[in-house]
Amino acid sequence: MFLQKEVYRLGSEPGLRSLPPGPERDFLTLTWGPIVYRTTYAPDSQRLIPIFLRALNEEIQKALSRCLPGSPEQIHLLETTYASKVFNSQEEYHGVDEETVQGAFHDWKVALALPAIELPVRLRMCLMIDDGVLSRLATTVDMSSMVEKDADYSSCPVKVIEENFPDLHRRDSKPTKEDYPGWTKVALSALVEVYDGLRRGRSLEDYHKSGQVYLDGCRMDRFISRKRPRLSPSATQQTLSPDEDSTDMKLAILLSLFPDIEQDALLDILTSSGGSVEDASAVITAQRAYKPVKKRAGGVSAIQTSMTSHITTEAGLPPKRQLARKGKTLHLFSPEDVAAHTPCTIIHNFLPPDEADALLLELLDESKHFSRYRFQLFDRTVESPHTSSLYVSTPEEIRQQTSEYTYGGIYRSNVRQLTPHLRAVSAKVQRAVNDEVQKRIQTCYPDGKKLKYQSPKEWVPNAAFVNCYDGPTESVGYHSDELTYLGPRAIIGSLSLGVEREFRVRRIVASDDDEGNDSEVSARGSTADSPSKRKATSKGVDVRADAQGQISIHLPHNSLLVMHAEMQEEWKHAIAPAQTVSPHPLSGNRRINITYRWYRDALHPRNIPRCRCGTHAILRCVQRKRENKGRYMWMCYAGHEPGKKGCTFFQWAEFDDDGEPLWEIKPTEDEAPTLRNFIEEDDKQ
Repeated sequence: MFLQKEVYRLGSEPGLRSLPPGPERDFLTLTWGPIVYRTTYAPDSQRLIPIFLRALNEEIQKALSRCLPGSPEQIHLLETTYASKVFNSQEEYHGVDEETVQGAFHDWKVALALPAIELPVRLRMCLMIDDGVLSRLATTVDMSSMVEKDADYSSCPVKVIEENFPDLHRRDSKPTKEDYPGWTKVALSALVEVYDGLRRGRSLEDYHKSGQVYLDGCRMDRFISRKRPRLSPSATQQTLSPDEDSTDMKLAILLSLFPDIEQDALLDILTSSGGSVEDASAVITAQRAYKPVKKRAGGVSAIQTSMTSHITTEAGLPPKRQLARKGKTLHLFSPEDVAAHTPCTIIHNFLPPDEADALLLELLDESKHFSRYRFQLFDRTVESPHTSSLYVSTPEEIRQQTSEYTYGGIYRSNVRQLTPHLRAVSAKVQRAVNDEVQKRIQTCYPDGKKLKYQSPKEWVPNAAFVNCYDGPTESVGYHSDELTYLGPRAIIGSLSLGVEREFRVRRIVASDDDEGNDSEVSARGSTADSPSKRKATSKGVDVRADAQGQISIHLPHNSLLVMHAEMQEEWKHAIAPAQTVSPHPLSGNRRINITYRWYRDALHPRNIPRCRCGTHAILRCVQRKRENKGRYMWMCYAGHEPGKKGCTFFQWAEFDDDGEPLWEIKPTEDEAPTLRNFIEEDDKQ
């Protein structure tokens, strides 16, 4: 049995049996699971590390019955004795390489005074979480159409490092050959397979050379929400010639032949047909002769009446507000539903048709000069999956935006001057946004009063980001907009033109997850937990997951979406990739989006605290940690610029109830210029 050979035999060795009882001895002799070293401490890693550890535990649990033989009782014993140990010290492990982790793993075993025996697998290999590992995880999280908890992490990799001390029966595989450096990458779903293979006599070098453990995932996963069978790598290597089409190309061919069938159904048929387009086509043709194949929803704009007309409630009881559910997408079309279930309001047919078309044509011509935003994530340079440009009023403001203002810690180079139609529309946007804000305060906020930190002043647009999504696959992942110049409780007016796309939102739910040095993450939890307590915990997790369930707001041409004061601190939003879109007569497959913003005078870059890198800090809001949720902080983001390193600067940000910053040293009025309002003076009259 796996436990007998991997755990209990170790506990019978005199060298360990003579140790006094303690956490280390119990961990080694009563549990099984990997030893993990964290070597990345970038700002976003604080959010991603708990997600990774949960994914690691869940993928191992799911693989037990598939990879290890045994009765249900034995599998249950494996589930309840699984635990991983995480070495989590920024001072010791930040940015170290594989050899350093290998040495740290060795030193830890030396300190345990392990006997020279045939070691279990968990003491012959350790796992390493570095920037590359979290970068792949971040991509999976951002491109998933589900909540983080339910995304498919099976193909996410982790580094596995070999170190056999003090096993006298095995020597470390020295990196004498370039094809095996002493470590390899393994998909999370294959870790148990590697554990069992090494226990049965295989070596990690065998897995590295075979190249079949890290499957690299299905490249179409970003468009598919549920897990599907993948083509066998070995079979693919045997049947495909070097010039034969990839799975993506075959799937594209099938989509062109059968445009009315859903992509996931085509992928399943292609897989069952051994990767043959001809065989898959024959199967579909035969199926259609007997029964209809699952068809894809049309790409035309949909119209739906308000859900309130279909919901009956007892007299005196308010309707239930939370309709989103874990793993499901709630689609909203009517303004009443959007206002009731999200922190947004929407106005359809906002501009006169001729004015909307003129603005669209103007910005389509402008979009030829847009660029992709490049930034650094976990020491890798990545690009935004759409193009954009920032618009301000005057040439002097363009100079400031490229030399003083930053976006995500990076100076923008693509800044343009406001166009005539953009300026003309601004007055209507300003009036509509301010009207909607007042309605929101009176109908939705407690006692009909504005939120704490929300500005009581009139919302005045003086900057605008214009985004171009060229085709259905261009998108942007879940995020909250940067608050550095907008301040707390920011309000944004977003005007959509061209192709209709889905704007997805989901609530941010605070987590009580804690991270500590050398922490143990156990799938079985405390042994003192009662069944009723576990049931209550499970119910709480479901409620939290339901609260994070995503909502889709459909944004047709010429619609204005107002993101209200609670949006950026309490929700995240995204533009999801689409399988198809219904072409617009003027823009084809392209969507133009204008986000009008109010840059606050008091938050000019010259007033903002500077970090040790010499650049001004970035304003963020605590969203995940319950004890500090809602507090604001200044942080260094210089490390997001490609080729640069940031510092660990941190400072709590203080604001009065109206969202005005409380500076330790009050700046003089002439130090920082203000951005000009988009609306001309004569337009205000």
